[in-house]
Amino acid sequence: MLNSITWNSYIVTVIALLILWYLFVGLRYYSFEIKEILQGKKKINFLHLRKKPINDPFQSFDKEKTNHTNLNEAFEESFATLDEVKELSARLTAAVSESADLKRSNLEFKNYIRLILSDYPYVKISSLRSNVNILLALDSEKYPELLLTSSEADELWEDNN
Repeated sequence: MLNSITWNSYIVTVIALLILWYLFVGLRYYSFEIKEILQGKKKINFLHLRKKPINDPFQSFDKEKTNHTNLNEAFEESFATLDEVKELSARLTAAVSESADLKRSNLEFKNYIRLILSDYPYVKISSLRSNVNILLALDSEKYPELLLTSSEADELWEDNN
């Protein structure tokens, strides 16, 4: 009976069963992540391929390589902060117009802005903070009851300790 099974058919069967097994496990336990990847909402990160261990005796230590990796990491963080600033700008513009529509007092408006600013701690320490303050001052200029200056907007950041 075992003589009738060839090595080729055995290997093909084992590979087919392995593929079916991994498809089952992937769809059963990782269906949400697979769906996000296929829809383009999530990217596949291969972290172990990007970073090489520093204390590897077989790797020649080159300062240019380390500068490039630090620079790339800094750019990734700055792009993330830039995306946060875009999101914050949209939220602040909407908050100013919403506060004007609801006729909030100046104190309520400032508390609402403090609440929004507390969601963005990385913007608080970035160089784009002053731009956000200017945007908030310009948006609040349209409504005299909610008028904020750039320095007052900067104080709202500091109150979020």
